[in-house]
Amino acid sequence: MPQIPERLVNFRVYGGPDATLDYGMSDVELPKFEAMTETIKGAGIAGELESVTIGHFQSMMVKLKWRAVRPATLALLAPVAQTFDIRGSIQLQDSTAGVLVTSPLRVAVRGQVKSKGLGKLEPGKPLDAESDIEVAAISIYIDSAPLVELDKLNSIFRVNGFDYLRQVRVDLGQG
Repeated sequence: MPQIPERLVNFRVYGGPDATLDYGMSDVELPKFEAMTETIKGAGIAGELESVTIGHFQSMMVKLKWRAVRPATLALLAPVAQTFDIRGSIQLQDSTAGVLVTSPLRVAVRGQVKSKGLGKLEPGKPLDAESDIEVAAISIYIDSAPLVELDKLNSIFRVNGFDYLRQVRVDLGQG
């Protein structure tokens, strides 16, 4: 059945050691995957080429914007790895049946707080307190299927089940 993705219906942010603490309302800016590159030039190449390094990415950050300062969001300042489980529902149009359906989206993130803004105090307005999380690991699931997994500290980079760093780990004697 052909499905046309339309929008994110809604989502929730969970966190804590086992990612079950409901953080509630937040805006989330997901990271950009920007490969580490090196310029290749010389004999046999017509100019320059930015060559990517397999499975290696620049610094990645998830930005969470909270409506208010709460004990749970202040606890994110602890200098330990934080875990977030962002669960959403994507709305799709089933073009054959002419009905709307939904599909689960899940983004699991592990990292440390890089910065924490307390927001702006203005009567009757949200504080818009921010937490910037440096991503050490991220996994993206659609319909409960793992589509992307990046674990920088364990040299894992999987896309659609294929681990692009597996042979690198073998080459380094890490199995």
